[in-house]
Amino acid sequence: MFNMRLMLLTLLTCIYSTSLYAQQSNVNVVINGIEKKLEDNVRQYLSLEQQKEHALLSEGRIRRLHKKAPDEINRALQPFGFYRPVIKTNLIQTSPAHWQASYTIDPGPQLPISEFNFVISEQMSTDAEYLSVLENFNLHKGETFNHVEYENFKTDLAKLSVEQGYFDAHFIEHRVEIDLSNYEARIHLNYETGQRYRFGEVSLKQNVLDEDLLLRYIPFKKGAPYNLNQLIDLQQTLNDSDYFRTVEVSPGQPQPGSDSIPVSVKLEPHKQHRFSIGLGYGSDTGARTKFGWQIPRLNTRGHRLNTEFKASQIGYSLATQYRVPVLNPRTDQMIYSAGVVNEKTDTSDSTVRTIGASLKRSRSAWRESISLNYQQEDFEIADISDSSTLLLLGVSWNRTWGKNFIYAIDGLRFDLSLSGANKKLISDSNFSQMEIGIKAINTLNQHNRIILRGNLGSTWTNEFDQLPASVRFFAGGAQSVRGYAYQSLGPVDTNDLVVGGKHLMVGSIEFEHSFSNNWGVGVFYDAGNAIDDFNDPLERGAGFGLRWKSPVGMVRIDLASAISSDGQPWRLHINIGPDL
Repeated sequence: MFNMRLMLLTLLTCIYSTSLYAQQSNVNVVINGIEKKLEDNVRQYLSLEQQKEHALLSEGRIRRLHKKAPDEINRALQPFGFYRPVIKTNLIQTSPAHWQASYTIDPGPQLPISEFNFVISEQMSTDAEYLSVLENFNLHKGETFNHVEYENFKTDLAKLSVEQGYFDAHFIEHRVEIDLSNYEARIHLNYETGQRYRFGEVSLKQNVLDEDLLLRYIPFKKGAPYNLNQLIDLQQTLNDSDYFRTVEVSPGQPQPGSDSIPVSVKLEPHKQHRFSIGLGYGSDTGARTKFGWQIPRLNTRGHRLNTEFKASQIGYSLATQYRVPVLNPRTDQMIYSAGVVNEKTDTSDSTVRTIGASLKRSRSAWRESISLNYQQEDFEIADISDSSTLLLLGVSWNRTWGKNFIYAIDGLRFDLSLSGANKKLISDSNFSQMEIGIKAINTLNQHNRIILRGNLGSTWTNEFDQLPASVRFFAGGAQSVRGYAYQSLGPVDTNDLVVGGKHLMVGSIEFEHSFSNNWGVGVFYDAGNAIDDFNDPLERGAGFGLRWKSPVGMVRIDLASAISSDGQPWRLHINIGPDL
């Protein structure tokens, strides 16, 4: 008997549900007369919009919800200062199960501010961060009252107070009077910041580095005004230092009657040894591989050891660097290095062995490197085989503008380097050299950008024939003049063999179009050469390519024609790396 009742109940439920489904209606809501921002907010308030696809939506419910719409539209417009809208409504049935609700809205005049009384504490009136927020505040006497901007302003003040260490800041008064009879708004604000708290003791919980080295990473002194952004900066800097696996920087609570905020820094070290391996391919190098071994922390003074071996179809390199943090350990380091580089191109064969030292440091937004390297090189250029010994003194500066260097929306990179050697200081040649590089990226719109690139180099010497391959200029390749083989361009000897040049001039213009988030195409024109005289002719290349935005940077696959060469041959170029 029980089972029969259960089956009957289930059957009736199915019949009822099916009947309701068959009667289900849907509504198309049309809104006219207001801008997109207001329309979006109106749709958020409209019950009919929210329930237009409800499974139990019936004609009766549609009419009830449509009747509520004018009140809901009024409430949706008020946050933006519209208190006298004129609303015309219309509801029609377009088919047995389909309806259209139309609302034509004239928002009317916006509510003006007749009084704006804003009282701030004296300390706030002299704080640059607070003044910046006040300058961007758009609600003043005579302007339109906007609830959203008003609430955002109060939120910004509270957020800034916490960031700047005004933990007792509060509104003594925050009141808005809406007078619809006179159609005006009156604002009354009184904000008291209270005292500003200061940085107290910094507790370092770690056994990784000497405390005096870690203290040089801290961007604030005890007793300095509290600033949350400086704590965030400390957290990011310690993470970027590569000494630590985890970094926790947290402010504490002040003692009663004290204005000092203690800071706790908890650090856990990275593993003692780190290894890396990589495989790749580039049209200039062919197939290539890389193996790296890093010891990120040799001792408590923060010394490091990096060793890297690279091999490709055109040669190999082995480099070891011993790095010592100096001056400001965030940015400055002394690097002692030794290595060997072998490279065989279409125009030269060179093996360079070096040992040296360099100081790398920051000068404001610029990076500076001062180096002294002893270099011994065996080389073959054209039909000449020789060896060279140089003690190279060099200095370089570079700076990058922009935010995302992997894929730059707008950015600029500038590089300048000077180097030279003298026979009076071990070297067997006298020369001095300068190189300048610039790359600019400018976004035209969401899908298009222009990339400009230029390189200029010059050598001053009376003994060019004695210079090794590594300090001569060559052109051609994926990052030089496309359409030509890697380092295949330059002055030639009597046998028409490239011997390299005293100077370098290369320029490029490229247009890129993205047709999806990660894929795009480009067209380009390159011109340049390694030359002995600035009046010498430049070679030209042009072509097109495919672009893929990979996690490690843009992958560029280019097909380029050597348009200034006989027959204008085509060459494939592949290059992977960040934009800047």
